[in-house]
Amino acid sequence: MHSNKLISLLIALQVITCISAQLSSSNLPIVVVTTEDEIPDEPKIEGSIGIIYDTNGGINSMNDPFNYHSSELAIETRGNSTQGFDKKTYSLELRNLADEDTSVNLFGMGGEEDWILHAMVIDKSQVRIPMSFHLAQRMGQYASEFKYVELVLNGDYRGIYILVEKIKRDDDRVDIAKLDEDDLAGDSLTGGYILRMDWLDDPQGFESNYNSQGGNPMFYQWYYPKAEKIKPQQALYIQDWMANFEDALFADDYTNDEGIRYTDYIDVNSFTDFLLINEFSKNSDGYKLSSYVHKDKDSKGGKLVAGPIWDFDQTYGVSLVCSNNISTGWTYLQNQDCWDLESMPMWWQNMMEDPVFQNRLKCRWTNFRQSFMQTDSIINWIIEDTAYLSDALQRNFEKWDYFIGESIWIEPDPIPQSYEEEISTMITWITERLNWMDANMPGDCSQDDLSTPAIESDDLISVYPNPTKEKLHIECPKNSRIQVLDLHGKILMEVISNNGYTALSLNKLSSGAYFIIVQSDQGIFTQKIIRQ
Repeated sequence: MHSNKLISLLIALQVITCISAQLSSSNLPIVVVTTEDEIPDEPKIEGSIGIIYDTNGGINSMNDPFNYHSSELAIETRGNSTQGFDKKTYSLELRNLADEDTSVNLFGMGGEEDWILHAMVIDKSQVRIPMSFHLAQRMGQYASEFKYVELVLNGDYRGIYILVEKIKRDDDRVDIAKLDEDDLAGDSLTGGYILRMDWLDDPQGFESNYNSQGGNPMFYQWYYPKAEKIKPQQALYIQDWMANFEDALFADDYTNDEGIRYTDYIDVNSFTDFLLINEFSKNSDGYKLSSYVHKDKDSKGGKLVAGPIWDFDQTYGVSLVCSNNISTGWTYLQNQDCWDLESMPMWWQNMMEDPVFQNRLKCRWTNFRQSFMQTDSIINWIIEDTAYLSDALQRNFEKWDYFIGESIWIEPDPIPQSYEEEISTMITWITERLNWMDANMPGDCSQDDLSTPAIESDDLISVYPNPTKEKLHIECPKNSRIQVLDLHGKILMEVISNNGYTALSLNKLSSGAYFIIVQSDQGIFTQKIIRQ
């Protein structure tokens, strides 16, 4: 039972020998950032970065050289309400000696120059954001990859961070078409858009024909292309496209004047999953702040996709905002002491009145609850991650000793007086929340017309040999998406099989068990594989 594992974890955390918050060694990668000046909110200032990391799993020491990565960088602080904390989040850009952006594949997350060192400052558990990303990935949606690290800034130990992908259009991130300045007509005009719902401080974008929950016209902000780069033809196209989608969504029969139902405009699974992760976490910023949707070219499906998810620090019972501390009620209604409704779209209220959407939602929830979202599975993930972080957690809360036992945000009483109580309180809240959602989830899965069928291995897909030593051969429908996941559901590899055959090299994976998932228009296939 998970309770025994929890007790073991709490005992282990309680008996950790008190060590100095001045970092000497860690089982996590050590990130060392050096700048000449104090890091401002903006603009970025120059500096350098070095990463100490034993790829074979050994202990990393501050006495070791920068054996994993070393380069110049530009860095600034980032965030809205969290800017006031001493433990800050940073946005960084990797550069070479010629002061040019340089793309680096850090920890297998794909080549990029833009990264974020996220402080997770409001979340005393230090696992809320990573767990949310993990769950979204298990749902089959893109969410930022991350790596736990410990940060040393200008010789000062700063605690646990996650080095995390920035939301960005990229083959390894939000994988949609690149929209160039001359893409002004035809199929090339139809895709390569990311829109954001966020604070309305000098926003740049366009107004909807429909109101937000705050009563003002809903406003969608440019994210990609950037406001200064989007061309008038591109802006007009996506604005008209969104108007047609919303005309259908807000019609009494969910169909616009062109006879198209709103569900034909969207990737329905992405919208159900976006709702489920925001509702499970009861995200107080959900739907209205740091919320994104994106659209690829029509030739690549062309449907509106909800996500990626991002801002998940005020989640799982940690905050009084929007009654996040109360494990009952629907967040999408925004009727539990919620504010900032000026950027809250009314999409979700209408979708949740639609039996077609409800039935799809019910099927997705039932499927998740029978697998990676079983209560014990989620609790085990928390226990394993906090055990892995235990030494670093001790250092982190010695450095930031006022975090534990005191209110640093808009937190419910009583304030947990130890890290162990923080984890126990969160697990209790999660258990109650899952039970409430089980009892209140609308829909009838047996009536779901949008269900993605499961594919039997001998039908359309063949994976061999299994077990395997080096290579895995996959025969599947053309344009299938192939993912290799570890047993915690973290995506380790992802490719598109354009011609229906793929040979995957597993040389970078250690021996052990993994999952392979193949998704195509015909359905989804999952199989456990063994790397010898």
